[in-house]
Amino acid sequence: MHQRSEGPAGPVFLDPSGRRWRAVRRSAAVTAALAALAVVVAAPHLHELPQELARVEHRTEVTSAQTGLDAPIVGSGPLVRVLEVASDDGRTVGLDPFTGAVLTELAPEEVRAAGSSRYVIEKYGYSATAERTISLTFDDGPDATYTPELLDLLSRNDVPATFFVTGESIARHPEIIRREAREGHAIANHSLTHVDITSSPDWRARLELVTTDRILRAATHQSIGYFRLPYEGDDLESTQQTIDGLLRAQEYGYVVTSHDVDTLDWMHTQEGSTIPLPDLSSGENITMLLHDAGGTSRQQTLDYVAELIPYAKAHGYTFHTMPQVQPWLQERVRTVEPTFWDELTFELARIAFGWSENLVRVLFGFAVASVFLLGTFNTALALVRRRRRRGQLARWASCPPVPVKVTVLLAAYDEGAVIARTLRSLLASTHPVHEFLVIDDGSSDDTAEQVRLVALDDPRVRVVRQPNTGKSGALNHGMRIARGDVVVTLDADTIVLPHTVGNLVRHFQHDHDGTLGAVAGVVRVGNSDRNVITRWQALEYVTQIGVERAAADFLGAISIVPGACAAWRRRAVLAAGGFSESTLAEDCDLCLSLHRSGWRITQDDEAPAYTEAPETTDALLQQRVRWTFGTMQAIWRHRGLLFHRSHRWLGWFVLPWYAASVLLPLLFLPLLTVMLVCALQIGGAPMILEYFAAFTAVNLVVVGVGVRLMGEPLRILLFVPVYRLIYEPLRAYLLYTCALTALRGARLGWNKLARTGVLDLRHTAALAPVAAQHEAARSADVPA
Repeated sequence: MHQRSEGPAGPVFLDPSGRRWRAVRRSAAVTAALAALAVVVAAPHLHELPQELARVEHRTEVTSAQTGLDAPIVGSGPLVRVLEVASDDGRTVGLDPFTGAVLTELAPEEVRAAGSSRYVIEKYGYSATAERTISLTFDDGPDATYTPELLDLLSRNDVPATFFVTGESIARHPEIIRREAREGHAIANHSLTHVDITSSPDWRARLELVTTDRILRAATHQSIGYFRLPYEGDDLESTQQTIDGLLRAQEYGYVVTSHDVDTLDWMHTQEGSTIPLPDLSSGENITMLLHDAGGTSRQQTLDYVAELIPYAKAHGYTFHTMPQVQPWLQERVRTVEPTFWDELTFELARIAFGWSENLVRVLFGFAVASVFLLGTFNTALALVRRRRRRGQLARWASCPPVPVKVTVLLAAYDEGAVIARTLRSLLASTHPVHEFLVIDDGSSDDTAEQVRLVALDDPRVRVVRQPNTGKSGALNHGMRIARGDVVVTLDADTIVLPHTVGNLVRHFQHDHDGTLGAVAGVVRVGNSDRNVITRWQALEYVTQIGVERAAADFLGAISIVPGACAAWRRRAVLAAGGFSESTLAEDCDLCLSLHRSGWRITQDDEAPAYTEAPETTDALLQQRVRWTFGTMQAIWRHRGLLFHRSHRWLGWFVLPWYAASVLLPLLFLPLLTVMLVCALQIGGAPMILEYFAAFTAVNLVVVGVGVRLMGEPLRILLFVPVYRLIYEPLRAYLLYTCALTALRGARLGWNKLARTGVLDLRHTAALAPVAAQHEAARSADVPA
């Protein structure tokens, strides 16, 4: 039944030859070279303006440095452009500032408005034959919810409209764009990601416009050479401030559109908010700015359009697209056959904005659901287990325990500052202990001397010195020479309460079938009051031990028995091969070895031990890298347990979940990070806060149960909102550091925590009577 588990002789993942790392670097170099080659080949094509927009070579660069930010505005209409003012045979004309071509002759009132300025911003655009027309224009779409409803509304009323769409929205909803084109609506460019073209670098501005134009060509088979600036100005000053954006669009060959009436519908998102109807008494042509996407809701816009249509018709107005009443736009729309580069741009956009966003939503949804479901599942199991444990303890009270011989084993390396305090807490144990065995693993300080001083008070304490072999070697030596049938192991800096050892051992005293291999104690942070880092660790210990490991115990699937506080059946450990030196998580490795050999493992919630947690970021990172890497080594070494028919919950739930919690972040964390940054840039902070609130709420419930089960102070719950802010960056660092170390095949050091001997006052106060008792005993033995 109990067979020794097999495993590699050397450290897991170690590759002294370096072949694995060389293969990884070669693969990375080839991938990078291919990616660079693809960029070199594709970039010029993807950045090149479509042939229909290509301009003749311009004569000069023109920016706001030449025009100023106070250029006069002349004319009227929904189109806008920058003109260079010049005289030509007694006329005042407006030139294309880049080519010098004559675009228009300024009317006398426009000449007066221009004054002595070299450049002006001209508004123009309506056909001379257009009368009482309304052009409804909608920015920022399409939206999956509101745009189809808007199209239905327009279709019922036989009203055409003009949609200024973003490339990312087209990539997400190409079927809606195709419907708009199919139903006779006009579609035009509104940038790729709704970026401010005016303030963006030139390469970004060009990319935003060109990419969207290619996406439009691929989606609609139309080349559309007009464009509306995101964040365009509505008043005189705002329009003047956007002159760099106007100049850029003109330079690229686009006609720039604006509007006459801004409904400000984006401000009216609450139910009951009213968007004012336009004044149509003048009978002038108008172009109206609305939005079918963005914000939290566009229902108010839909309601407004439904009210506006009969209102405008009653005033004798007809509805048209912008190209229908503006001849300068008619000539900018052509039917084309998309090129290879158009199609490639469209597919890349679908991946970047469609698939990746859906993937992010799935991952976030999975994260929230898993945290909620797993937290609820573990919490429920922990509560049920606690109720069953009460019944078990009641049965034990009526059943005489079987005597067992107990050894307490400490592996120590340079623990002179804390070893005496630990031993004194152990000597106060109410349960009979046959011996207290300290293996001094080649310490360079006074560890052995400190142990001998304590041994003067109690002959059960003995120290065995050996050359340094590492913690696993020291524990294995102690296991071989231990005199007890049950061996309680603790870290040298850990203090226990008088009942801790007895509560660990009682499980073996009532193990009548002899199948129990180990009992996990409850490790708590003994210096939690020191700073934010120690408080965070205290919260983590409560969650992982009080809830998660308790649930795993209920399922018979504990994967880690902490070496800082545990009891082991000595013959089970020796039969399983002892503490492995192949991993840095010797306690996890031995626990899995015991599972493979058929031994049971449980946890006692009333066997507390207080340990010194890292107090600095560097110390925490060193400890957690060792823990994470060691656990990865142990899981890999015992990967045969995964989906094994003999290990139900361990092999089909606990270990697969751990593997998924490592692999999924490694694969998708970069994408999630990029998408989070993008979401923040485009106003996605509310969504992120909602996810954070969901995580916090679940953590609050889980930690609350853990606090109740472990008897921790309620004030620890105040730290729950900070938990994720530390946990997520720490986990990312640990996963990538450990994965890189494994790929390199490097040997990871132990990175032993430097002991300070500092514990919270409430714990040192509990030890004071014990220390006083031993000091009194020593004083009584010393001659006056």
